[in-house]
Amino acid sequence: MKPIYAFGELLIDFLNISSATEDGLPIPQWKQYPGGAPANAAVAAAKLGRKVYFVGQVGNDSFGSYLIRAVKHYGINTDYLRTTDSATTPLAFVSLDSQGERSFTFRRTATADLMIQTADLPVPADLETGIWHLCSNTLTEPNIRNTHIALAQAIKSAGHLLSFDINLRKNLWPVGADFKTPIREALKYADIVKVSREELVELFPESPEKALAKHCFNGATQAIFVTDGGQPVVILTPGERQELAAPPVKVVDTTAGGDGFSGGLISYLAANSAETVDWLAACQFALKCGAIAVSRPGAFPSLPTAAEIDDII
Repeated sequence: MKPIYAFGELLIDFLNISSATEDGLPIPQWKQYPGGAPANAAVAAAKLGRKVYFVGQVGNDSFGSYLIRAVKHYGINTDYLRTTDSATTPLAFVSLDSQGERSFTFRRTATADLMIQTADLPVPADLETGIWHLCSNTLTEPNIRNTHIALAQAIKSAGHLLSFDINLRKNLWPVGADFKTPIREALKYADIVKVSREELVELFPESPEKALAKHCFNGATQAIFVTDGGQPVVILTPGERQELAAPPVKVVDTTAGGDGFSGGLISYLAANSAETVDWLAACQFALKCGAIAVSRPGAFPSLPTAAEIDDII
């Protein structure tokens, strides 16, 4: 079994679960969950029994301490998870509509995850060869963007697989910033790409699937997964396009749906020893993981175990 290394933001998700009334004034009630896209995928893989390392940085504050405890609780190795006194842990506030769809407000200015340097990271060539998982939120500002790209180059040079979930959060980028160019640059290093239909149209508005395939398959990419809520997932490989329907599920909270999918996907690859990957089977496994995640609230707690995957209808 190959090890998995997840790099990026580890943060607190404050989920708006209800509203009380005091003196006639509605008072929103927020529940604290551990989260962050790469961290969610890492926990998904760990809960499925994989060997997982988290690579990143949190503040030396109560939120950071809680997050370290949380990932350890799920069996993630924290040897490469740093703390710093120079920056705070990032926060996200998540509101849900009646269909469980999310809207985000972030507190992520000069936070610990953005301050990490290439020199702070483990050297991929010194590690057991495995699968790395990265997302685009480590491209939003110059320092973390440089760290991300340098790490991606080192991952590829060392012979690891690189999974990249675009996971675009436009409100994390500076106003007016060009997010397309950095994301397109990062895509060149990815062996596996996960992108939502909405993100795909943002990045490649003209003939989206064809444009993305041309861009990625000229680089390292082996497979692309285009998700679209409860609609079928499109699987693109060089010369082939397939679709796979998502399992029916009652949606409660979509917070970890995409990350559950990504975690399931890299888990399948980590456990797969065959020279040729069955991408349809990999997608089927990932879809089950994502379906269970959206049927429950929160991020880490919503992600399924291997036993739950076997039981899904």
